[in-house]
Amino acid sequence: MRRILGKVIALGAAMAVLAAACGGGAQPQASASAAATATAATKPKFELATYMYSIQTKGKIRVGTREDNVPFGLKNPTTGKYEGFDIDIVREFTKAIFGKDADADPDKFIEFVPVVSATRIPTLNDNKADIVAATFTINDERLKQIDFSTVYFRTGQKILVKKTTTNINAVADLNGKTVCTAKGSTSEQNITKQAKDAKLLLLDTYPPCLLALQQGQADAVSTDETILFGLVKQDPTTKIVGGYFSDEPYGIGVNKGREGFVPFLNSVIAAMVADGRWAAIYKKYITPVSGDVKDGPHDKGRPAS
Repeated sequence: MRRILGKVIALGAAMAVLAAACGGGAQPQASASAAATATAATKPKFELATYMYSIQTKGKIRVGTREDNVPFGLKNPTTGKYEGFDIDIVREFTKAIFGKDADADPDKFIEFVPVVSATRIPTLNDNKADIVAATFTINDERLKQIDFSTVYFRTGQKILVKKTTTNINAVADLNGKTVCTAKGSTSEQNITKQAKDAKLLLLDTYPPCLLALQQGQADAVSTDETILFGLVKQDPTTKIVGGYFSDEPYGIGVNKGREGFVPFLNSVIAAMVADGRWAAIYKKYITPVSGDVKDGPHDKGRPAS
């Protein structure tokens, strides 16, 4: 009996030594593989062939966007952070790809790539960005070169002039006038078609167009109404005139051949409209300059209460 008891005591002592070597009475630590499995579980699962899986694997989504286009895309000069309607839409795509890891700070998973109107398609074709979200109008000519998501915002082109201007009230009045707009934009094409005798001043972005108007180098600025809202906010001595003379459906630009990517983007946009996230982003960025509220891109809007 003593011999058996001695063996039990010896066995117990050996187990105690082994436990001490493994960390004693401390709580067991998760193995590296278990931690990796837990992290993977927080991310949505995609088929290996899809472009979403490719982005997940890289750990970043590269986003072409504007840096000075209030209220859609702005790099805040004080904070260095990007903000605007397009930016918040992109953040929702990012969360849908990276899951809970991106909920608190989606920007950790975004690489912003500055673009202007003329560089949006080349940025995609040169594989410098995975998507372009930059007030990008869907049209047949562009669809030959790249793919687009479904419409996530809709607006139309109007005209901005000084408040003292009385002889410009419609697109036909631009004939013989100097009109500033962005080079390579649909706005440039629309003016060329509908005011053939207008003198175009083509610049890369719209803030310089506002400066040209202020300094008398241009008689008017013409582009999408919501972009003009941002310019009016910067300079209250200007006004928007005339009705829409174009239809501008915005889409997210994507290079061709991205497996499953467009349907994925479309599903996120539909979910945002359905659950109210789209309306909340609109109210945050667009309502302060437009004065209306909308529930989705095809909603005609109503006055904000």
